[in-house]
Amino acid sequence: MSHKATNWFSEIPPASLTSGEFRVLFFLADCHNPSRGCFPEQEFLRGKTGLSNGGLNKCLNGLESKKLIRRKQRFNTRTKTRLSTLYVLGCDEDLTTEPTPQSGDGPNSTFGPNPTPLLGQSQLHPSGDKPVSEPVKEPCASEADPQTMGLPSGFVDRFLSVYPRPGDLEKTEDALLVAVRSGATLEELLAAAKAYASEQDGNERRYVAYSDNWVSAGRWRDFSKESADPAIAAKVTARWVDLIKKQSGLAAHCSARVAYDLVLKKLVSREQCLAAGIAL
Repeated sequence: MSHKATNWFSEIPPASLTSGEFRVLFFLADCHNPSRGCFPEQEFLRGKTGLSNGGLNKCLNGLESKKLIRRKQRFNTRTKTRLSTLYVLGCDEDLTTEPTPQSGDGPNSTFGPNPTPLLGQSQLHPSGDKPVSEPVKEPCASEADPQTMGLPSGFVDRFLSVYPRPGDLEKTEDALLVAVRSGATLEELLAAAKAYASEQDGNERRYVAYSDNWVSAGRWRDFSKESADPAIAAKVTARWVDLIKKQSGLAAHCSARVAYDLVLKKLVSREQCLAAGIAL
Protein backbone atom coordinates (compact mmCIF):
# COMPACT_ATOMS: atom_id res chain seq x y z
CA MET A 1 0.00 0.00 0.00
CA SER A 2 1.42 3.39 -0.96
CA HIS A 3 1.72 6.17 1.63
CA LYS A 4 -0.64 8.23 -0.49
CA ALA A 5 -3.34 5.54 -0.41
CA THR A 6 -2.67 4.77 3.28
CA ASN A 7 -3.25 8.38 4.35
CA TRP A 8 -6.34 8.69 2.17
CA PHE A 9 -7.85 5.41 3.39
CA SER A 10 -7.21 6.25 7.05
CA GLU A 11 -9.22 9.47 6.75
CA ILE A 12 -12.38 7.75 5.48
CA PRO A 13 -14.94 7.45 8.32
CA PRO A 14 -15.46 3.72 8.97
CA ALA A 15 -19.13 4.31 9.68
CA SER A 16 -19.60 5.49 6.09
CA LEU A 17 -18.75 2.02 4.73
CA THR A 18 -20.30 -1.39 5.05
CA SER A 19 -17.99 -4.15 6.29
CA GLY A 20 -17.74 -5.53 2.74
CA GLU A 21 -16.97 -2.12 1.25
CA PHE A 22 -14.30 -1.59 3.90
CA ARG A 23 -12.56 -4.87 2.98
CA VAL A 24 -12.75 -4.20 -0.74
CA LEU A 25 -11.45 -0.66 -0.40
CA PHE A 26 -8.62 -1.83 1.88
CA PHE A 27 -7.31 -4.26 -0.73
CA LEU A 28 -7.77 -1.76 -3.55
CA ALA A 29 -5.67 0.70 -1.56
CA ASP A 30 -3.21 -2.12 -0.81
CA CYS A 31 -2.78 -2.67 -4.56
CA HIS A 32 -2.39 1.03 -5.28
CA ASN A 33 0.73 2.29 -7.01
CA PRO A 34 0.78 6.11 -7.20
CA SER A 35 2.58 6.21 -10.55
CA ARG A 36 1.12 3.18 -12.28
CA GLY A 37 -2.43 2.78 -11.07
CA CYS A 38 -4.50 0.04 -9.49
CA PHE A 39 -5.93 -2.81 -11.53
CA PRO A 40 -6.25 -6.09 -9.57
CA GLU A 41 -8.37 -8.79 -11.15
CA GLN A 42 -11.78 -9.63 -9.66
CA GLU A 43 -10.56 -13.14 -8.85
CA PHE A 44 -7.85 -11.60 -6.68
CA LEU A 45 -10.34 -9.34 -4.87
CA ARG A 46 -12.80 -12.19 -4.30
CA GLY A 47 -10.03 -14.34 -2.84
CA LYS A 48 -8.77 -11.60 -0.52
CA THR A 49 -12.18 -10.36 0.68
CA GLY A 50 -14.01 -13.69 0.80
CA LEU A 51 -16.92 -12.14 -1.10
CA SER A 52 -18.95 -13.82 -3.82
CA ASN A 53 -18.99 -12.35 -7.31
CA GLY A 54 -22.32 -10.67 -6.63
CA GLY A 55 -21.20 -9.44 -3.21
CA LEU A 56 -18.00 -7.98 -4.63
CA ASN A 57 -19.82 -6.12 -7.38
CA LYS A 58 -22.37 -4.81 -4.89
CA CYS A 59 -19.52 -3.40 -2.78
CA LEU A 60 -17.80 -1.91 -5.83
CA ASN A 61 -21.07 -0.28 -6.89
CA GLY A 62 -21.44 1.11 -3.38
CA LEU A 63 -17.90 2.52 -3.33
CA GLU A 64 -18.44 4.10 -6.73
CA SER A 65 -21.75 5.65 -5.70
CA LYS A 66 -19.99 7.11 -2.64
CA LYS A 67 -17.41 8.72 -4.97
CA LEU A 68 -14.52 6.77 -3.45
CA ILE A 69 -13.53 4.89 -6.60
CA ARG A 70 -14.16 5.06 -10.32
CA ARG A 71 -13.93 2.01 -12.58
CA LYS A 72 -12.41 2.29 -16.02
CA GLN A 73 -12.69 -0.56 -18.49
CA ARG A 74 -9.44 -1.23 -20.36
CA PHE A 75 -8.90 -2.91 -23.70
CA ASN A 76 -5.88 -4.22 -25.55
CA THR A 77 -5.88 -2.08 -28.68
CA ARG A 78 -4.01 -4.74 -30.62
CA THR A 79 -6.04 -7.86 -29.78
CA LYS A 80 -9.32 -6.01 -29.03
CA THR A 81 -9.68 -8.03 -25.82
CA ARG A 82 -10.79 -6.69 -22.45
CA LEU A 83 -8.19 -6.31 -19.72
CA SER A 84 -8.67 -6.12 -15.97
CA THR A 85 -10.51 -3.04 -14.70
CA LEU A 86 -8.52 0.06 -13.74
CA TYR A 87 -9.66 1.39 -10.36
CA VAL A 88 -9.16 5.12 -9.91
CA LEU A 89 -9.07 5.92 -6.19
CA GLY A 90 -10.10 9.16 -4.55
CA CYS A 91 -6.48 9.84 -3.59
CA ASP A 92 -5.58 10.16 -7.28
CA GLU A 93 -8.48 12.17 -8.59
CA ASP A 94 -11.41 14.25 -7.36
CA LEU A 95 -14.22 11.77 -7.93
CA THR A 96 -16.95 14.11 -6.72
CA THR A 97 -16.98 15.69 -10.17
CA GLU A 98 -17.73 14.02 -13.49
CA PRO A 99 -14.70 13.28 -15.72
CA THR A 100 -14.24 15.60 -18.67
CA PRO A 101 -14.29 14.16 -22.20
CA GLN A 102 -10.62 15.11 -22.49
CA SER A 103 -9.57 13.02 -19.51
CA GLY A 104 -10.11 9.70 -21.30
CA ASP A 105 -8.17 7.51 -18.90
CA GLY A 106 -9.18 9.05 -15.58
CA PRO A 107 -5.95 10.35 -14.05
CA ASN A 108 -4.25 12.20 -16.87
CA SER A 109 -0.57 11.97 -16.15
CA THR A 110 0.17 9.83 -13.10
CA PHE A 111 -0.17 6.36 -14.59
CA GLY A 112 2.74 5.13 -16.66
CA PRO A 113 2.75 2.35 -19.27
CA ASN A 114 4.34 -0.37 -17.11
CA PRO A 115 2.22 -2.88 -15.17
CA THR A 116 1.83 -2.33 -11.45
CA PRO A 117 3.61 -5.07 -9.49
CA LEU A 118 0.76 -6.22 -7.30
CA LEU A 119 -0.10 -9.79 -8.24
CA GLY A 120 2.80 -12.16 -7.79
CA GLN A 121 5.72 -9.80 -8.51
CA SER A 122 5.28 -7.38 -5.65
CA GLN A 123 6.77 -7.24 -2.17
CA LEU A 124 3.25 -6.43 -1.08
CA HIS A 125 1.80 -9.67 -2.44
CA PRO A 126 4.44 -12.42 -2.73
CA SER A 127 1.74 -15.05 -3.12
CA GLY A 128 2.48 -16.04 -6.71
CA ASP A 129 -0.79 -14.74 -8.12
CA LYS A 130 -0.91 -14.08 -11.83
CA PRO A 131 0.51 -10.65 -12.80
CA VAL A 132 -1.84 -8.33 -14.57
CA SER A 133 -1.45 -6.76 -17.98
CA GLU A 134 -0.27 -3.22 -18.52
CA PRO A 135 -2.65 -0.26 -18.67
CA VAL A 136 -3.36 0.92 -22.17
CA LYS A 137 -5.01 3.92 -23.73
CA GLU A 138 -8.72 3.35 -24.15
CA PRO A 139 -11.47 5.44 -25.74
CA CYS A 140 -14.12 7.28 -23.78
CA ALA A 141 -17.19 5.10 -23.28
CA SER A 142 -19.21 7.33 -25.58
CA GLU A 143 -16.65 6.85 -28.34
CA ALA A 144 -16.21 3.07 -28.01
CA ASP A 145 -17.43 0.98 -30.91
CA PRO A 146 -18.83 -2.30 -29.52
CA GLN A 147 -18.05 -4.03 -32.80
CA THR A 148 -14.33 -3.39 -32.45
CA MET A 149 -13.63 -2.39 -28.84
CA GLY A 150 -16.02 -2.94 -25.97
CA LEU A 151 -19.60 -2.50 -24.87
CA PRO A 152 -20.80 1.01 -24.00
CA SER A 153 -20.41 1.96 -20.37
CA GLY A 154 -23.34 0.78 -18.29
CA PHE A 155 -24.77 -1.60 -20.88
CA VAL A 156 -24.00 -4.78 -18.92
CA ASP A 157 -25.73 -3.29 -15.86
CA ARG A 158 -28.75 -2.42 -18.01
CA PHE A 159 -28.83 -5.93 -19.43
CA LEU A 160 -28.60 -7.60 -16.02
CA SER A 161 -31.25 -5.29 -14.59
CA VAL A 162 -33.84 -6.82 -16.95
CA TYR A 163 -32.47 -10.37 -17.15
CA PRO A 164 -34.19 -12.75 -14.68
CA ARG A 165 -31.08 -14.53 -13.30
CA PRO A 166 -27.74 -12.69 -13.47
CA GLY A 167 -24.68 -14.94 -13.63
CA ASP A 168 -20.97 -14.23 -13.70
CA LEU A 169 -20.55 -10.54 -14.54
CA GLU A 170 -17.33 -10.83 -16.53
CA LYS A 171 -18.45 -13.94 -18.46
CA THR A 172 -21.75 -12.25 -19.26
CA GLU A 173 -19.93 -9.19 -20.58
CA ASP A 174 -17.63 -11.35 -22.69
CA ALA A 175 -20.59 -13.29 -24.11
CA LEU A 176 -22.48 -10.08 -24.91
CA LEU A 177 -19.44 -8.71 -26.71
CA VAL A 178 -19.21 -11.89 -28.80
CA ALA A 179 -22.92 -11.60 -29.62
CA VAL A 180 -22.50 -7.98 -30.73
CA ARG A 181 -19.51 -8.87 -32.88
CA SER A 182 -21.59 -11.61 -34.48
CA GLY A 183 -24.18 -9.06 -35.57
CA ALA A 184 -26.55 -8.55 -32.63
CA THR A 185 -27.58 -5.01 -31.74
CA LEU A 186 -27.66 -3.73 -28.17
CA GLU A 187 -31.39 -3.07 -28.44
CA GLU A 188 -31.97 -6.59 -29.70
CA LEU A 189 -30.13 -8.13 -26.75
CA LEU A 190 -32.07 -6.02 -24.24
CA ALA A 191 -35.38 -6.89 -25.90
CA ALA A 192 -34.47 -10.58 -25.88
CA ALA A 193 -33.58 -10.45 -22.17
CA LYS A 194 -36.92 -8.81 -21.38
CA ALA A 195 -38.78 -11.38 -23.48
CA TYR A 196 -37.01 -14.26 -21.71
CA ALA A 197 -37.78 -12.70 -18.34
CA SER A 198 -41.44 -12.50 -19.32
CA GLU A 199 -41.48 -16.13 -20.44
CA GLN A 200 -39.82 -17.29 -17.22
CA ASP A 201 -42.09 -15.25 -14.97
CA GLY A 202 -43.33 -17.57 -12.25
CA ASN A 203 -40.86 -20.32 -13.09
CA GLU A 204 -38.63 -21.77 -10.37
CA ARG A 205 -35.36 -19.87 -10.25
CA ARG A 206 -33.26 -23.02 -10.55
CA TYR A 207 -34.71 -23.61 -14.00
CA VAL A 208 -33.86 -20.12 -15.26
CA ALA A 209 -30.55 -19.98 -17.13
CA TYR A 210 -27.70 -17.87 -15.81
CA SER A 211 -27.09 -14.81 -17.96
CA ASP A 212 -23.59 -15.83 -19.08
CA ASN A 213 -24.75 -19.31 -20.17
CA TRP A 214 -27.88 -17.94 -21.85
CA VAL A 215 -26.01 -15.39 -23.93
CA SER A 216 -23.04 -17.60 -24.81
CA ALA A 217 -25.39 -20.36 -25.99
CA GLY A 218 -27.05 -17.90 -28.35
CA ARG A 219 -30.47 -18.38 -26.75
CA TRP A 220 -31.13 -14.66 -27.13
CA ARG A 221 -31.84 -15.40 -30.80
CA ASP A 222 -35.03 -17.25 -29.79
CA PHE A 223 -36.28 -14.12 -28.03
CA SER A 224 -35.08 -11.42 -30.39
CA LYS A 225 -37.40 -9.13 -32.35
CA GLU A 226 -37.48 -11.67 -35.16
CA SER A 227 -39.05 -14.21 -32.78
CA ALA A 228 -42.29 -12.25 -33.16
CA ASP A 229 -42.49 -13.84 -36.61
CA PRO A 230 -45.40 -16.36 -36.43
CA ALA A 231 -43.30 -19.05 -38.13
CA ILE A 232 -40.53 -18.75 -35.55
CA ALA A 233 -43.02 -18.54 -32.68
CA ALA A 234 -44.61 -21.76 -33.96
CA LYS A 235 -41.22 -23.49 -33.95
CA VAL A 236 -40.61 -22.42 -30.34
CA THR A 237 -44.05 -23.73 -29.33
CA ALA A 238 -43.43 -27.01 -31.16
CA ARG A 239 -40.12 -27.40 -29.37
CA TRP A 240 -41.70 -27.05 -25.91
CA VAL A 241 -44.46 -29.48 -26.84
CA ASP A 242 -41.92 -32.03 -28.05
CA LEU A 243 -39.77 -31.70 -24.92
CA ILE A 244 -42.77 -32.04 -22.59
CA LYS A 245 -44.16 -35.08 -24.37
CA LYS A 246 -40.76 -36.77 -24.37
CA GLN A 247 -40.34 -36.00 -20.66
CA SER A 248 -37.00 -34.42 -21.48
CA GLY A 249 -35.04 -32.88 -18.64
CA LEU A 250 -34.96 -29.67 -20.68
CA ALA A 251 -38.74 -29.42 -20.35
CA ALA A 252 -38.27 -28.24 -16.77
CA HIS A 253 -36.94 -24.96 -18.18
CA CYS A 254 -40.40 -24.21 -19.56
CA SER A 255 -42.19 -21.70 -17.35
CA ALA A 256 -45.51 -22.52 -15.74
CA ARG A 257 -47.14 -19.70 -17.71
CA VAL A 258 -46.03 -21.08 -21.07
CA ALA A 259 -46.92 -24.65 -20.07
CA TYR A 260 -50.37 -23.53 -18.90
CA ASP A 261 -50.92 -21.84 -22.26
CA LEU A 262 -49.98 -25.10 -24.01
CA VAL A 263 -52.47 -26.98 -21.85
CA LEU A 264 -55.24 -24.49 -22.71
CA LYS A 265 -54.45 -24.99 -26.38
CA LYS A 266 -54.69 -28.76 -25.76
CA LEU A 267 -51.19 -29.29 -27.16
CA VAL A 268 -50.12 -31.11 -24.00
CA SER A 269 -51.92 -32.34 -20.91
CA ARG A 270 -51.55 -31.15 -17.35
CA GLU A 271 -50.35 -34.62 -16.38
CA GLN A 272 -47.61 -34.49 -19.01
CA CYS A 273 -46.42 -31.14 -17.67
CA LEU A 274 -46.33 -32.40 -14.09
CA ALA A 275 -44.47 -35.54 -15.18
CA ALA A 276 -41.92 -33.32 -16.96
CA GLY A 277 -41.26 -31.44 -13.73
CA ILE A 278 -43.30 -28.32 -14.47
CA ALA A 279 -45.37 -27.15 -11.51
CA LEU A 280 -48.74 -25.77 -12.63
